[in-house]
Amino acid sequence: SHILAVLNLPLIDKIQQLEILFERCTVRQIQEIYPLIVHSIFGFNGNVLGWGLRTTTMENAPHYFTTLQRFFGVRGVWMHICHRLLNETTKFDIDINLLPRKFISMLQAGPMFYADLINIDPLRHQVSTLSLNTFEFYMFHFVLYALQPLHTINPIAMQIHSERTKTIYQLLTAEYLDNFLPQLPDAAIEPMNFCSSVKAPQQIPVQALQPQRQLRYLKLPSSYRNGNGQASVINTGNTSPQSGDSGGGRGYMWRSESVLYFFVDIWLRYDIESEHHLPSSDFVRGVRTLIKQIHFFANTARLDHSSMCALRKVSLSMVKARIYAFICSLIDRWPLDSSLSVVLELWLSYIQPWRYTLTSNENRTMGVYYEPPIANCFDGFIIDNLIVFTHIFMQLMPRFERLDYSVYRNAYMLHRLAKTFSQQDLVDRLQRFERLHSGNAYGFDSPQRQVNVLNSANSSYNAQWNPLVSNNIPKLFSEQMHEQIQSFLFVISMARNSVLSEISALRREISERQRSEGYIKNLFKKLLGECTQDELTLRELSRIPEVLRQCIDSFCRTFNVDAGSLSMHETLPVEPVSVPASPSGQNQSFFDSNDCLDLSKVTPHHMSLNASNMQPTVDPALLPIQPNEIKPLIRLLHLISENINNKYGRRIQGCYARQDYIGKLLRQVLSAPMTEQWFENFEGNVDMFEKQLPARVNLRGLGSIPNLLVLAFALLLGHLFCGGAFVGLLMLCLLFTGYFMFMAALS
Repeated sequence: SHILAVLNLPLIDKIQQLEILFERCTVRQIQEIYPLIVHSIFGFNGNVLGWGLRTTTMENAPHYFTTLQRFFGVRGVWMHICHRLLNETTKFDIDINLLPRKFISMLQAGPMFYADLINIDPLRHQVSTLSLNTFEFYMFHFVLYALQPLHTINPIAMQIHSERTKTIYQLLTAEYLDNFLPQLPDAAIEPMNFCSSVKAPQQIPVQALQPQRQLRYLKLPSSYRNGNGQASVINTGNTSPQSGDSGGGRGYMWRSESVLYFFVDIWLRYDIESEHHLPSSDFVRGVRTLIKQIHFFANTARLDHSSMCALRKVSLSMVKARIYAFICSLIDRWPLDSSLSVVLELWLSYIQPWRYTLTSNENRTMGVYYEPPIANCFDGFIIDNLIVFTHIFMQLMPRFERLDYSVYRNAYMLHRLAKTFSQQDLVDRLQRFERLHSGNAYGFDSPQRQVNVLNSANSSYNAQWNPLVSNNIPKLFSEQMHEQIQSFLFVISMARNSVLSEISALRREISERQRSEGYIKNLFKKLLGECTQDELTLRELSRIPEVLRQCIDSFCRTFNVDAGSLSMHETLPVEPVSVPASPSGQNQSFFDSNDCLDLSKVTPHHMSLNASNMQPTVDPALLPIQPNEIKPLIRLLHLISENINNKYGRRIQGCYARQDYIGKLLRQVLSAPMTEQWFENFEGNVDMFEKQLPARVNLRGLGSIPNLLVLAFALLLGHLFCGGAFVGLLMLCLLFTGYFMFMAALS
């Protein structure tokens, strides 16, 4: 009852009370409450959010973020408790019916690693439960927590979709993987002070009806064999810490095995096709963190002469068995918007292991821009994963053809793809290996065999590439693909010309408006650092043409396309905003006699024109904080503005609508009414939402550094020449009041 009361406390109080309990309780008492705490952390007790690991960020709750990081870190109190209980023989059971379906199917096959973790039902002769020690029990729930569709349940989790926003769960994932799958061979795995014999084999009575299992081994592909021709068969089970080398490193290896197998077997078996909801963006970024760390972990296998070397060699082959189906399923269901970049970055991270080596990491740490060369030792990886390079590229192309490149994030996403495949070393290798078509001369499985296996296991997607249907596998560097790339680049060139025209038209509109407002008002806007929505849009659009030009150049080099055949103009005449209607369709209506939308009259061209004109409109008070603004002051001013608007909102709207001089004056000071529009992803569909904003007070301008400098300058002048600092501030207020009254009279 006491621990239940503690778990219902607020987060900070709860952690403080738990730390006191851990100091006062005996090991046996902690064992009794341990499952309750784990279920509370990850929301397996009915509270879906748990302790909010996937909703807490440094931006929205810095104090909670720091407290959780200190408590759950590899050197934190919680990890110390997990290892403190390892000295006991107590195990915790998990019913496999609570686990993902594909993971249960894998357990029923009896993999070697889980041989001493699974319990067999003697009546049904099937796996019934998993018995885990305290460390495994926590890590298993930690991995499962990422599969919960919080983004469809809680609005806070839905807002966490930005690359710059990192939750405490993502930070802990990176910290755990970096600790238990270390990059350096001689790195110490924390914590180190625990009983190393926890995974020693124990004498357990054999159940009478338990099926006998033969010893299973994992065969490493020949691309990861040592250069001296050593045998490539290793035992990857939960070995005893007393076996292996005589050092103490073997006693710590079982934790790395558990972390590697749990993350790969559970995350990469996420059933994307059968699940009703798409996985969240933070889950895909977590998988990318896993892929990057496994690349670091595997790339130092040659330098590791300890018992960890075998695990390093087998880690990448474990990912290779699942990654193709995982990424293809994601691409098939992911919505066509800028959030596709999280899937793209996951794929690009997997196919570039040369970016995750000791040399690359050292150069990035020193802040030096470093483009790592592709060493010959990665030829085996490229051949083994040839279809991951080529077929996923071909699967992405139709989706990139349908993106709107007047949005900078979409243009940058295309730039990332073009830049990766424009690496000369990579292009030469892909062309050479595709011509060979089979890697048997190198000792690898052929791409044909990989496609047969993967398509037979995952026949629900990529049917157009199934070799059982088509006699030949489409190649990336073929005539058909060359023509498709050429037509795609023509579309990109047209999009670039359209953006240039839009930039030219927008500049003229801004220039005409500035001329109509007069020199004084423009001068005050520059001094105050105010930017209109059109100026922000122009700033965003101005970056797009150069990015698209670099994309076109990169694709032309990669696929040997003549850039002269594309229509690329730096300046174009202004095009009319409205598309001229055809003579036959001038009186055409998209609605029938019952005033219902007739979809048969809406062509894809009309839909694309409508989609290209849909832009999100955000309240200026809610725009991201700029570098020339003081973050705490902006938040305080926003809070004050919200309180004023909530308390006096009706009076403000009534005064704003007045037609006398008071109304004119308030229209110069207050923010005008507007319609806020934004997009949201829900169940794989992108919907636009609208909200009407009335006239309101917006004090955000007082938080910018230029405005504060003006105030400081006025205070300084008042102190030096007027006998008091506040006299200067009063004169500044009178100056602005006179300006607004003058502008109100002119309006």
